[in-house]
Parts: sequence; C-alpha cells; structure tokens
Amino acid sequence: MSTKFVLPKRALERIHIGQAFAEYDLIRDEPELFVSTPAALAALDQTAQKCFFVGRRGAGKTAITYELLRRTADAIPIVPQIFDLLQLPFAHEEFRDTRQRPFKSLMHTFERALLDECFRHLFATQRFKNKALPTTVTKERNLIEDCDFDQRVLSLTQEIFDAYSKSQDKLWLRQINRSKELGAELQSISAQSNYHFTLLVDRLDESWDGSESAIVCLMALMHATVRLSASYPAVRPYIFIRENIYDRIRAIDNEFSRLETAVVFLDWSEQKLIELVERRIVRALPTKPKLGGDAWNCFFEETPDRSSRSAVMSLCQHRPRDILMLVSYAIESAVNSSHQIIQIADVEAAAKRYSTSRLKDLGDEFAENYPNISVLLELFYGLGNEYSLLGLEDFIAKLIVNDKIKKHCATWFFDYTTASRLVELLYGIGFMGLRRSGRTIFKEPGKDSNAKLPIDQATHFVVHPTYQPALNLRSILIQKVSEDTPLKHEGILEDLPENYRFDQYKEELKKTLEDLKTLPLGHAGAKEFEEIVGQVVKLCFFRSLTNIQPKARTIDGSQIRDWIASNRASDGFWDVVRTKYGATQVVFECKNYEELSADDFHQVNYYFSETFGKFGVLAFRGNEIKDSYLRHVGNVANKNRAGFVLILTQRDLEVFLRQAINGVFKEAHIQDRYDFFVRSIS
Repeated sequence: MSTKFVLPKRALERIHIGQAFAEYDLIRDEPELFVSTPAALAALDQTAQKCFFVGRRGAGKTAITYELLRRTADAIPIVPQIFDLLQLPFAHEEFRDTRQRPFKSLMHTFERALLDECFRHLFATQRFKNKALPTTVTKERNLIEDCDFDQRVLSLTQEIFDAYSKSQDKLWLRQINRSKELGAELQSISAQSNYHFTLLVDRLDESWDGSESAIVCLMALMHATVRLSASYPAVRPYIFIRENIYDRIRAIDNEFSRLETAVVFLDWSEQKLIELVERRIVRALPTKPKLGGDAWNCFFEETPDRSSRSAVMSLCQHRPRDILMLVSYAIESAVNSSHQIIQIADVEAAAKRYSTSRLKDLGDEFAENYPNISVLLELFYGLGNEYSLLGLEDFIAKLIVNDKIKKHCATWFFDYTTASRLVELLYGIGFMGLRRSGRTIFKEPGKDSNAKLPIDQATHFVVHPTYQPALNLRSILIQKVSEDTPLKHEGILEDLPENYRFDQYKEELKKTLEDLKTLPLGHAGAKEFEEIVGQVVKLCFFRSLTNIQPKARTIDGSQIRDWIASNRASDGFWDVVRTKYGATQVVFECKNYEELSADDFHQVNYYFSETFGKFGVLAFRGNEIKDSYLRHVGNVANKNRAGFVLILTQRDLEVFLRQAINGVFKEAHIQDRYDFFVRSIS
C-alpha cells in the first residue's frame, strides 16, 4: 500500500521555478530540468533530417537551442540581423519563382554564408592550426574570418547580383559553384576528423520588419538549409521560426513541398507541460515525489469539483512559457496567503496578473505583421467574451470609424473589415476561437492559419480565456453593438513612459528615429546625439530603467557621465544585469562618430564601482563591430575583471525605436547583443 507523499513545512517558499523566458533562465542548464518533447528529441537526433522548428512565441524554441549548445560539441549559434538590412536588387515578384535565377542567386548566397560559418568555427577553435588550408578555403579566408554572418550575406549578395545584372554568366556560375566547392571541402575535412556541425539560426524576429523583402530572404535561407542538410551529412542547419512567419512562407512558396517534410512543430501535450512544472517545483526538495502527476498533486489543490490543473491548462494555451509564468504567479499568491499548497484561489488570483502580461505579449508578438495590433485588442475592453456574427459585424463597424484605429492601424486594418477576415486574423493569432454546436475550438499549433474557417450564421466567436480577465470581459453573448456603445480601454493600464499620452509617445518615437537617421557625425552633433540616446533610454527601457539623469560630474569632478539610469528591473535582461554585475545604476556613454578608440572603453570602465555597479553601455554611430572593440570588451570583462561594457551601434538604436513604434516591447534584441559579446570574448 503506497503512502501519500507529505510536503515539508514551508515547501512553497523553497521553490525556485526559474524564468519563463529561456534566455534569462539561470537554471536552464541543469540536466534534470530537460523535458523530452518530440521537437526536442528531433533536434537532438542528427539522423532525423528535420531543419525547421516552428512554434508560437513562448513555445520553447530558444530553450531547445540552449539544450543543443549544452549537449552538442560543434553547435554554432547564429542570430541574423540581416532581414531588414538586405536590399534586394529587383522587384519582389522576380524572386517568387524558386526555379529562376534571382531566387537561386539568393539561395546560394545563404548556402555559402552558412558553410563559411562552419569554417569560421574551425578557425576559431584552432582546428586548422599548423595545417595546410584547402585551396578553396584559402580563397575564401578573408570572407570567413573578417565577416560575421550578416556582413558575409551582404557582401556575397552584392557580388552575385552584380554578375547577374551585367549578364556575366561565367562569373555568375563561378559564384554559384563556390558553395559546392566549399561544401565538398568541409565534408572531406569532417570525414577525416569526424566533425559534425549544428548551425542554430534563432530569434529571426529580432530584425524582422514583416516586409516582402524579409519574407523572400527567409524563404531563400530555408531552401539553402534543406539543400545543405541533404547534400552534406556533416552539416545540420536548424532554423527556429515563429509560426505566423512560417505561415506566410507557406502561402507564397511555389515549391513548399521541398520544405514541409523537414518541419517539426513545437506542440506540447498536457502531460509534458505538467512534467515541466513538476521537474522545477521538486528541484529544491531532498526527497522528491514521483513525476507524472503525483508531484503536481502534492503541490496543487485538486478536488472532484474543482481542479487547479484544469484551471491552469485552460489558460496556458499549451505553451511552456505561459504555464511557467502562471504557476510562478500562483506560487507567489500562495506564499503571500500562507497556504501550504497552491489552492484554486491562488490560481484565480494569478490569472488577472498573468492575463495582463499575456495580452501585452500578444501585441508584441504580432506587431511586426500588424503594427500596433494591441490598439485593436484593447478596444474589446468591458464588452462580452462571446460574439454572434451580427454582433461582430457591429463591432467592426465601430472600429472602422475609430480615430485610434485610423491613426495607428491603418496600414493593415482596412484589409480585415469583413467578419470572416477579422476572425481569420484573430483566430490565427490565438486571440479568438469558434464555438459551434456547444464546442469551442482555438487554433492548434501547426494548423494552417491561412485555411478558410467554417463561419456561418450559427457560429459564435469567443475570446480566449487567457485574455478575458485583462479585458474585464463579461460572460455574455454580444448579439448587437448599438451606435451609442462607446469603445473604450480606460481599464487597461497603458504601458507608456511617465507623463506621455499614447499619440504623443508615438510621435516622439518617430521624431527621435528621424533625428537619429539625419544627425550629422562629429563634434557639432555630439550634444544632439546625447539627447537622442537619452530619449531611447526613456522611451524604450522605461519599464526597467528609471530616474534617468543627464550628463553629471562626480563629486571630485574627475568624471562626466552622459546618462545614468537607476536599474529597478524585477525580471528580464536588466534584472540579470543587476544580479550579475551589481548594476543598480547603468551608465550610457554617447559617441557621435563611427570609429571607437581605447579611450572610449576606458572612460566607461572608470565609472564602475561596488556601489555604482559594473555594467555600462557605449553607444556610437557606426555599425561595424571590429576585432579591436572585442579585445577592449574582453580586457574589461576577463583580464581586468572590472565589469562589462556593452556596445550599441546606430542600427541597434534604430531597432529599439522601430520596435516601440510598432508596439513591440521586448528585451530580446539587447539580450542578443549582450550574448554576442559574451560569446565573442569567451
């Protein structure tokens, strides 16, 4: 007869469930926390012939890359920033046919750039030390060692399209054949030394602007990936793609069948989500209950009438990030209420906070495709959670004449002014489901969001339970929205810097971006550049960095700092910075020129102290990160162990501003830049 496991006293207070965002999760590398989902197992299986890992934001794509980096010897991370930089030389329509030269040229460019990344890894790990280089590699060496992935793509694209546009067929063929030669050399070297390279292309959306050009470039990268995987067993390229971006590729690729057999969807079952939570909540216990449901039942209230498991699953949308966040909030509620286990009431208390966070995240996730879509979502506030077809049509009629929609969503909204079109959009992003014959369905991972939905007069449209608390929706069916019913979002706490109204905030962002693009270099514009950087900090990082003060002299008069911001982050990137570097204050140094010198790095380093913290940002007008810059960053971080200097380029500042203009509020881009420098100096 089995004995029920009894939790030790104050067990909930011992739980450290970790961060919901994999890039900030400090316990992610602990092997016992790994959950073997089908997608994760496919990524770890080198013989699986899978290249594309597709899922919604929060489905676990980045977590898989970290697991591969931990467990795979020659795993090479690539975070491309190329998709809003690469200017295609011809109209987008000329690239739509994957069998024609324009698309082939672009595809071979990406293929060659990926192969060069493998050779760059061999140089970096000194595998070629004291060895004669193959002839093809010798010809390519400058491109391999002097350029990162993005620079290489830009350079190769210019070369191959110059040959194509000038009808220099021999030169064009030479460029096409170079990738084959490099692939053969790499396969030969790998066969001799048993090398296997795993290329991890992740976080594509960090430089994603939703343009036709970006779609064409990603499509070429995907075809290059499939070709490499099929041609060279030593090279296994993986691309981690958001589902809504993948759906756009599927809709336009005339040879999509070449890609779809290499796709894995990050689909989490309820059992795997329960296991994910269980592994983390038992982590701190010396004696652990069994996984598979027993551990959950030890920590959560489960009764025949009310189930915390059902309550959690109805909200989490089968995404690991969501369930970790909701459970984390429920644990906090239980501890604050002195509960020994997590009760249903704790889950319900967590639901409102979780709902508000998820509503903001949904707007962020799809802002590249539908700028400021959060404006539309928030206009559901205070209405009902279910709509008839007529009620939805009335609602759309009010959206059409809404001033905020016309001002901030005009670039896309007026293509979705019929009920069927708007439902397809809202269904595709997971905001709304369909109820027919008493059964409600929401979009499942991997299902084609471009498919026509079964909509008729008997269909009702239901807002997903995740978002209902944040929008204060009533449990009623809206069959008609009268003309005098106001659309409002007064109950939504708008995420804006202090003293800014929504329209004023957007205008200030646009003005700052334009000022940054047009500001002249040099001493004459130095003061203006300082003001621009200050605006970027105030407008884009206001959730974490506060009390921002302009140029200030220290008490002894020896140092002048351009900007100082108090770091009050409770989670995310800036929280990690505060924890790791003691950075309660962050200094921003501004240089209105394209070339940095040693003095610039020394200047930031001077500010570091035990009381101030040891993390600083150096913003400048260039876009190239030179090896000498990396040496200076490495000296501060490794040789002198003084702290960390993060370099932000002109383009980085533009990305922060552009994301905020589109309604995207996330820290992944600055996290990527930090990761780049950490990996470069390690």
